[in-house]
Amino acid sequence: MTQEIIFVEASVTGAGYLASVFAREEGLSVTLLTRDPAIYATDLLAQVDDVITCDTDSAQVVAQIAKARARDRSVVALTTTADMYVPQAAFAAQTLGLPGLRYQAALRARNKHKMREALAEQAPDCNTEFALVMAADEVSAAQARLGLPLIAKPQEENDGIGVRLIRSTSELETYVSQALSRTHNSAGQSVPPGVLLEAFIDWPEFSVETIQYPGGPCQVIGVTLKQVIGQERAHFVEAGHVFPYAGPEVEVATTAVVRVLGAMGIDHGAVHTECRVRAQEVAIMEINPRLAGGKIGSHLIEMATGVSAVNAVVEAALGRRRRWAALRQQAASIQNVWASCPGVFQGIRNVDYLRGLPGITSVSTLVEPGTLVGPPTKNGDSIAEILAVGADFDTAKANAERALAEIDVDLVAA
Repeated sequence: MTQEIIFVEASVTGAGYLASVFAREEGLSVTLLTRDPAIYATDLLAQVDDVITCDTDSAQVVAQIAKARARDRSVVALTTTADMYVPQAAFAAQTLGLPGLRYQAALRARNKHKMREALAEQAPDCNTEFALVMAADEVSAAQARLGLPLIAKPQEENDGIGVRLIRSTSELETYVSQALSRTHNSAGQSVPPGVLLEAFIDWPEFSVETIQYPGGPCQVIGVTLKQVIGQERAHFVEAGHVFPYAGPEVEVATTAVVRVLGAMGIDHGAVHTECRVRAQEVAIMEINPRLAGGKIGSHLIEMATGVSAVNAVVEAALGRRRRWAALRQQAASIQNVWASCPGVFQGIRNVDYLRGLPGITSVSTLVEPGTLVGPPTKNGDSIAEILAVGADFDTAKANAERALAEIDVDLVAA
């Protein structure tokens, strides 16, 4: 009987496709559970043997379908490469007795307020001050405790959607009033009531990438330097990443993150933990129990190390145990390209030139010509991306930044 792996939705930025390719190379039949097959490109769907349309927002529905598949098939793994479906996949894997993150741990990490509460109990030294505002009349007390500026965000979103830097009482009141009326997130999922407010920590930002196989230790893949822009417009948008970072913050960040993940029971698979670091202080921003997005997990890690983090996710779901070890010591970088003003994107005039620059491996547009674009408010607003490699961190970073500086974007002002 052919062994089967079930994916609950899939990342559309690379990891979903690559995970399916690897699974089929391993001789597995690939099944995709999705609410809407139309959101996926044909190349990804070509790597899937069965597509089942169902309510993937429901952990119970996903588990029921997985159990039904397992009655007459050899289902050996169930996982996801999509951020918004980690708890659902965890619940289904747990129901079938397959390797995976425990459901309650997945819920604590997925919901940003639950994560803050867990940190307050398990690792308060790595937490920030926070408050959950359930009504407009709670704003004043929360502001008095947290001070200004502060961060306001939804409890269950991704890609920086809805995250705002709040500098005044009026901004906070407006944000909370609008946010409290929202009932669904960008994936169309119902969201819990309340707005999460956090103290603003203006330190350099990094992410720690880890992998943990069943029964094994938490292994550090590396640390990513994150370049964040847009604060002058009250947004936090990821402009670029460089992996692996090798500065003095690495030891303190990795030590803290491994300790925190263990304390919170996050003990399976890839985890992307965002943090801010100052000297010996670490503040956890988010714990994402899935492969890093923004092409970090699907591209940069393998470009730098020669080892696929996507494959590692599948192997962990299969119950295999591995030792993470880089095959080469290089570095990789991505620079996202943004519109500096509103306009109609027509393309990039000098793509061939950019691809010929040192270290550049890819220059790709992300929106179709004729699309109305503008300054970014979330990570998904980039219009193009540049991938680069280098012998070390500084070289990879410089290669990508040179291409970004020389890119000729054809933008017709709106």
